[in-house]
Amino acid sequence: ITVIGQGEASGTPDVAHINIGIETTGDTTKDAVNANKQQMTALVEKLKALGIEDKDIQTSNYSIYTERLQPEMLVRPVDGGKGGGMIYHVSNQLNVTVRDVSKVGDILDQAVSEGANNIYGVSFEVSDTSKLEAEAREKAITDAKSRAESLAKLSGVSVGEVLVISEVIGGPGPVMMYERAAGMGGGGTPIQPGEFQVNVSVQVTYAIK
Repeated sequence: ITVIGQGEASGTPDVAHINIGIETTGDTTKDAVNANKQQMTALVEKLKALGIEDKDIQTSNYSIYTERLQPEMLVRPVDGGKGGGMIYHVSNQLNVTVRDVSKVGDILDQAVSEGANNIYGVSFEVSDTSKLEAEAREKAITDAKSRAESLAKLSGVSVGEVLVISEVIGGPGPVMMYERAAGMGGGGTPIQPGEFQVNVSVQVTYAIK
């Protein structure tokens, strides 16, 4: 008899990951780069002041791109009136690991106050999932045995020794979205970490007797 047993265990997340970005614009690349550098330096200093360590701040993307404006979109002459005009964008993004999830809301507010205008999402996880995996595995084995005994009873046989076992572990954590935050201030943005779930599936083959 071959069956698939399933087990699930939940735990409270103790780590959060935030993607925070600053995008600046300028009439020249230099202007946009300098503005971004100044704001990003202030943001990183603020994150460190809030207890985030260097190892938990990582640049995930840095890009420069141009946008050609149509004449009717210009609010002042650009390039002496030649062509449609250009505006330069600089985007710098950080992956920030927060090891005290109770601080996530405050960190987001403080990041916005320091110029962050792109916040792409917050994800949560459990730093050590071994206990959850063990609990889910135990439940999966119990479930597999119950299924096998049910099938055996319906078939007029009984369950024998275990011949083969294989398992698959999955740990999808909840993802909380914190939308584009330009213009949002302090006040302790409410962030709910929810629960982190670990799922274990086991395929077990039993002898019959």
